[in-house]
Amino acid sequence: MKLLFSDVLAIPSSLMRPTATVKMARLEVLNRHRSLPHIERKFYHFMMGMLCFSLYAFFIEKQTAILLLTLIGGPLVVLDFLRLKNPEMNDVVLRLFGKIMRREELRSFSGNSFFVLGLLTVVAIFPKPIVLLSVLYLAIGDPIAAVIGSLYGRHKLIGRKSVEGALANWISCTLVTFSMGLGYFGLSADKAFLLAFVGGLTSVFAELLPTPIDDNFTIPVASALFLSLFILIFPLF
Repeated sequence: MKLLFSDVLAIPSSLMRPTATVKMARLEVLNRHRSLPHIERKFYHFMMGMLCFSLYAFFIEKQTAILLLTLIGGPLVVLDFLRLKNPEMNDVVLRLFGKIMRREELRSFSGNSFFVLGLLTVVAIFPKPIVLLSVLYLAIGDPIAAVIGSLYGRHKLIGRKSVEGALANWISCTLVTFSMGLGYFGLSADKAFLLAFVGGLTSVFAELLPTPIDDNFTIPVASALFLSLFILIFPLF
């Protein structure tokens, strides 16, 4: 039986809308250039990072954090893998999270999976003060570096990374680390200043680190490694 034009018009628009929505969302993601500030994505990662920081800093301890990351984050990583094998599931994710997706995430793991794996790694291996600073560098330093670098970066360092973005990262993470040193860790002013100076440099180095792995994993892990080496030489805690 032939499908007449009048029959097409009779199909409810609600049945046609999902396909059109997916196509528009995919086109938006594909046209999203990495040189432009992706404010929605940066705000999302900032909020997720600060949520995890707040929970670990004030409410839960190591074993509980590992358990929650495994029970909540683990299924998210599995679903991320499954949606790459299932076009229909991938379309659902695209409709829901297209505003914060990068073009490479259409065919590869999302930043969320690397975020979960990065947090699980640092929580399992490193002491709490190191973990908290590493999460802050991911939540604050990385988004600030990306936004400032995209808007005002004129002097390139490595790839798309700029001097302006690195400087914004260093300033913000130095201030955050100094505040943590004085207020949360209870360090003296001189120790807090030393930690802040090194912490700011650590955040910049971790963010600039050239690696094919997503920075939601490399920034917290690399930051934790560098800070741990520093604490071994200068045991501030």
